[in-house]
Amino acid sequence: RTRFKDTTIFQDIFDEIVLQAINHDMVGGRVLFTDSTHLKANANKHKYTRKTIEQDTQNYIEDLNEAIQEDREEHGKKPLPAKEEVKAEKEIRHSTTDPESGYMYRENKPEGFFYLDHRTTDMKHNIITDAYVTPGNVHDSVPYLDRLDHQMARFDFEVEAVALDSGYLTTPICKGLADRHIFGVIAHRRYHPTRGLFPKWKFHYDSEQDRYICPNQQTLTYSTTDRKGYRSYKSNPETCSACPLLAQCTRSKNRQKVITRHVWEDHKEKVRQNRLSVSGKTLYKKR
Repeated sequence: RTRFKDTTIFQDIFDEIVLQAINHDMVGGRVLFTDSTHLKANANKHKYTRKTIEQDTQNYIEDLNEAIQEDREEHGKKPLPAKEEVKAEKEIRHSTTDPESGYMYRENKPEGFFYLDHRTTDMKHNIITDAYVTPGNVHDSVPYLDRLDHQMARFDFEVEAVALDSGYLTTPICKGLADRHIFGVIAHRRYHPTRGLFPKWKFHYDSEQDRYICPNQQTLTYSTTDRKGYRSYKSNPETCSACPLLAQCTRSKNRQKVITRHVWEDHKEKVRQNRLSVSGKTLYKKR
């Protein structure tokens, strides 16, 4: 309780300094850059216990469920039956010396107990407008939209654009930026397709017909939309069996190619287009 009170006081002081900077015309509030940096906790990485915790329910889950049901209805599918909410759980390493830290293990990053310092800076004079700390095992994308909303509400920012690194390239964030009418530029995330098979981008999505076209110009048609918000598009196994590119396309036993597409994928594609635009390239360089 004492630590929470101290954190609240710190936030009030921090916000007051930002307000003073705004009053001195040092902050524009129109273009924001956000990133996180890891801070090593004073904790031995070998001293921990295993702990099972409930994962936070994502604040976008209601919007996603509504989008899923609408998507199924548009495709002539029956609504998914109501499902009793089951709390997602995960096992974590719980430090015995610094319980508030989180065990971080990322590619090309140090391993151990860390904190993440999520910071936002304003483009005008690089003034920091938000600093928010989480345990090191919290993904960068989780607090992002809430912290963006905090700044817009607290400082009356009229945010027009943001630039972020690839860790923020998630469908909920892309959808959230679109809902807020914000021009988002997010770095490309490199995916590693299965060796020897066509990457997903080789399959062209035809938005007018709502279908995918494979490298051999055959059609993958809509099948269903699942509970996680992914549409499935499937090829005709009979056509695939005689295809000269089959070995490069799928290794499924039934010789059927399946492509998935999120119901909010359009928003992610718009962010990709932003990144490739002239203004997007300029903005990301400033980041």
